[in-house]
Amino acid sequence: MRGLLITLALGLCLVSPSHAELSVAQHRALQVALAEFHQHPPVQWAFRETSMDKAEDTPFPAGIFVRLEFKLQQTSCRKKDWKKPECKIKPNGRKRKCLACIKLGLEDRVLGRMVHCPILTQFTQEPEAQQEDPCARVQRAGEDPHSYYFPGQFAFSKALPPD
Repeated sequence: MRGLLITLALGLCLVSPSHAELSVAQHRALQVALAEFHQHPPVQWAFRETSMDKAEDTPFPAGIFVRLEFKLQQTSCRKKDWKKPECKIKPNGRKRKCLACIKLGLEDRVLGRMVHCPILTQFTQEPEAQQEDPCARVQRAGEDPHSYYFPGQFAFSKALPPD
């Protein structure tokens, strides 16, 4: 039984990527997401990433789409100092659960971004479509709308000859 619990615990550690395991694109997307989050006027304090729950990147013709799910916690610094390493996490600081969808193009150009970080206590499982719609728009950013063929997109019919 004990061996099973240890195996399960090790397996759970492998599921959630740590900051060191992020790809270059995922790390860049995290920096873009944090910068975007700290630009919002309601945010007055700096926040620091406490965990990375999910990190995925998908290549597209126009660039790489990165989807991140992570948690932030308030630090003792003001938001303008969010990059400083001396900003320590406040033990009772506010916590946020974030969903970030970032589309990176060539030469580190940001083609689209969506960052949603509700306060963790207010996070009452928002309808998934509410979060997924803006994320899908970011995913299509910079893509040629004519590069995909959808069934029924082109329909031709031949008229019958008159009787």
